[in-house]
Amino acid sequence: MNSLMPWIGLVLRAYVGGYFILAAVPKIVEPLAFATAIGHYGLLPNGLINASALILPWLEIIVGIMLVVGFRVRLGALLAGGMVIVFTIAVAYAVMLGLKIDCGCFGSSGGDEVSWWKVAKNTGMVLMCAVLWKWPKTSLSIETGMGFGGSKPA
Repeated sequence: MNSLMPWIGLVLRAYVGGYFILAAVPKIVEPLAFATAIGHYGLLPNGLINASALILPWLEIIVGIMLVVGFRVRLGALLAGGMVIVFTIAVAYAVMLGLKIDCGCFGSSGGDEVSWWKVAKNTGMVLMCAVLWKWPKTSLSIETGMGFGGSKPA
């Protein structure tokens, strides 16, 4: 199993990082639509909604790139996992309130309606981030010298 961990890590990095990049791009392109989605949750004061809509997608894209290229994997996994935990709490809150809103994950490009299924999917992504945090040495990573075995070349 230990010999597979670098490859499993590569798959997890690509999935989580790619998801974050794909989710960030439409939010960067249409910040007003993302601000509207944030506002639908009713969790932030109005003064923080626009700032969040402008800052959060850039953080997502930076973290996504970190994971995809394998730079500071442990930090990237921690940041991604932290963001997904916050997103999951917001989705669970919306479900408990009975809100029928889009999660806002992909800006106005579409996303899932808030639901317990979305909470479960997000929980799975948090677990993926936990695996990456625990085993950050992955194949084809900048940190591991693009090595195939998850360790620096001699």
